Amino acid sequence: MFRLRPVDFLLVLAALIVLTLCLLAPSPVAAQTLDIATGKASGGYDRRAKQIVQRLEQRGIPTTLTNYNGSDEISLALCGGRAGLGILQIDAIYARSLEGCQMKAVGSYGAEAALILFPPRSDYDELSDLGSGTAVLVDTVGSGSDLFWRTITRVETGEDGSGDDWASARVVNDPLELANTSAQMGEIHAVVLVRKPDSPDVQILLGQGWTIGELWDRDINALVFNGAPLYRSAKFMVPTPGGSTVKAWAYEVRSFIAVTRSIADGDRQRFAAVTAAAQ
Repeated sequence: MFRLRPVDFLLVLAALIVLTLCLLAPSPVAAQTLDIATGKASGGYDRRAKQIVQRLEQRGIPTTLTNYNGSDEISLALCGGRAGLGILQIDAIYARSLEGCQMKAVGSYGAEAALILFPPRSDYDELSDLGSGTAVLVDTVGSGSDLFWRTITRVETGEDGSGDDWASARVVNDPLELANTSAQMGEIHAVVLVRKPDSPDVQILLGQGWTIGELWDRDINALVFNGAPLYRSAKFMVPTPGGSTVKAWAYEVRSFIAVTRSIADGDRQRFAAVTAAAQ
């Protein structure tokens, strides 16, 4: 009969214990890929997302990065299960919350400005000049600019709004590159953008002779989310291509880095790593 020596028995037992521990050990954080939804390539959201990717990889979390048209599309990707983390405007978080989709903010991107610009030689200089016979270019469908415009018009035409005529202006969802040509053709009368005041998009229009008007309506100020105004009216200093600055009344639009509830409520080690990478 074959018998193990005591020392051999101990070695076999130790090997079995190690094997059992390996089989029972939880999967490492790196085993799950995190899908990140960000904005258009080379934009501000895209640059920040790539920084987050680097920090996540340093923490052993593999990632995929997908570019979308803007905050509205990003929020739909999060709520549709196509992404676990995204950078998006607060009004996108607000819009999805009305549909029953909750997100968890884990970092701040900062604030941008919702600006209204009028083409050269326009007789208009403020939001209230617009009406049913005018058209406003608000970037492509799914963008943050488009979402902002749809949100404020929904407020103005809703039961809590005063129904001012500017909210009946026709929406044009074209790329910003068409703004100048469309204005010359009389197809649009204004552009509404959510951007940093010094962004190339704003600077290009200013360089083409466009002017920044006043974007304000008391009903917009009254829209509240989580106990605070969704949009805060503020006077921004906007630089111009010539080196000077102009003052403009606009709305502050905050953006956040957010994750789905499944990530926020899931593995605590993984959630902590994602939160740290978002700072």
